[in-house]
Amino acid sequence: MTENITVTHLTDQPQPGATTDAAPTTAGVDLVHVPAADVVIEDNVRTAADLDPAFLASVKRHGVLLPTIGYRNTDGAVVVRDGQMRVLAAREAATTVPVFVTERGDSAAARIAEQLVANERRTALTDGDRLAAYRQLEIEGLSVTAIARETGTKRDTVKQTLTVAKSNTASAAMTSGQATFTQALLLAEFDGDADAVTELTECIAEGYDDDELTHTAARLRQDAERREARVQVHADLVAAGKRVVGDDDDYESLDRLTDAADDVTDYAERHGLDPEAHAKCAGAAWTVSQWGTPEPVQVCTTPDAHHTRYPRFSATIQVGGTPEAAAESSDEDRAAEAEERKAARRVLVANNKAWDAADQVRREWIAGLLQRKNAPKDAARFLAVALTRHATTRYASGLVSARGLLGIETTGWDGDTLSQWVEEHPTKGLHLSLAVVFAGFENTANREWWRTPDAESRGYLNQLATWGYPLSHVEQLAAGIQPDLDQPDLDQADGEATTTE
Repeated sequence: MTENITVTHLTDQPQPGATTDAAPTTAGVDLVHVPAADVVIEDNVRTAADLDPAFLASVKRHGVLLPTIGYRNTDGAVVVRDGQMRVLAAREAATTVPVFVTERGDSAAARIAEQLVANERRTALTDGDRLAAYRQLEIEGLSVTAIARETGTKRDTVKQTLTVAKSNTASAAMTSGQATFTQALLLAEFDGDADAVTELTECIAEGYDDDELTHTAARLRQDAERREARVQVHADLVAAGKRVVGDDDDYESLDRLTDAADDVTDYAERHGLDPEAHAKCAGAAWTVSQWGTPEPVQVCTTPDAHHTRYPRFSATIQVGGTPEAAAESSDEDRAAEAEERKAARRVLVANNKAWDAADQVRREWIAGLLQRKNAPKDAARFLAVALTRHATTRYASGLVSARGLLGIETTGWDGDTLSQWVEEHPTKGLHLSLAVVFAGFENTANREWWRTPDAESRGYLNQLATWGYPLSHVEQLAAGIQPDLDQPDLDQADGEATTTE
């Protein structure tokens, strides 16, 4: 065996390729390179010796970089005490192992004590060390693919790590322990958007989990897209010489105002303001819609010059049998009403944005649910209720399809495509039925759900929550869950939420 051992005495100059026919002296420490197949692995306190794929790939490419530690037994064979994982990887790679051969006894007590100390007192690289190293490799000219190859790391992991490393905010949050890698990756995504980074940072500090952050990030992405589109629409209005108002201005949409007198009670005659006629009003102005596709909307900044199209109370009161005109609102009342309108509009805009973002997150979660091997618990009961009590919902058409939720890329008529799919996946009949019903509910779901929850919104969203979907704040409203109330119990008869006072 000894003819396969290359010996380097630490007190001598390196002798590449040198060999010896005799065991090296036991005095001092010798660094030897031994074929991994010839190394004896001593009993080890580490009982699980599963090789990490990245570690094995690294050994195959670079060899064993850090010498192991061992001694010679009475037969002259090299026995490794510290480094069994490196030896096992080197055997897989059919390469040699560097071993520091030292004077060590073979008592079990000494072995166990040394292995415990060696394994438990090792300090791994910090997150900051790892980020800086990857970044330095890139600066040295290595591509993502090259870094992945050299380090035995997946390419996507390298790409994500570099994304975090290039963001001062994200890398600082991760290095300080304030954010996990997943959270830091989100911070890096919004690098340059100060408001988005601030909101995400606050959410992380408040203890939001990854599901809640997913909802927040989806909304922030849509906010950024809409903001860019709104800037363009705003610029077009200004270029056309239009007066443009913003969120802090008091205004009302034309369809909520009328020139009909308050004593006209027939709503058929209480028409909204005509845009062309209103152009002569001193309050004529434009704004950019805050939800959906940004577009110009004509509004009025002097709503008190008109009448409310849908008055909440009569314009006259009865006093002693004689109708009297209601008292004219004071300046303070009008100011309070203006603030109320602005506050209501802010809530409307914020919740509508949150709903649009939740649509995307919810549908991705449903698609993932349908990819699971087994259908969720109580799926048959849910389908029975959906196809009876909510039968009309099943036929709702729209952008969401069962085929899309199942990830079926085949084109053609849905009926033929789905029937062919279930024939190819005979154990997935329940999944297919769920996809069809899910699509119906998703096409029924809209922003009105959070404003006026009904049987469909409560039953559907609470059922998804029961199966593990994390409802966002606005979805909780649609599910009939008020933030200041206890979480509602799920009515197991039909999946609808019921609350107790």
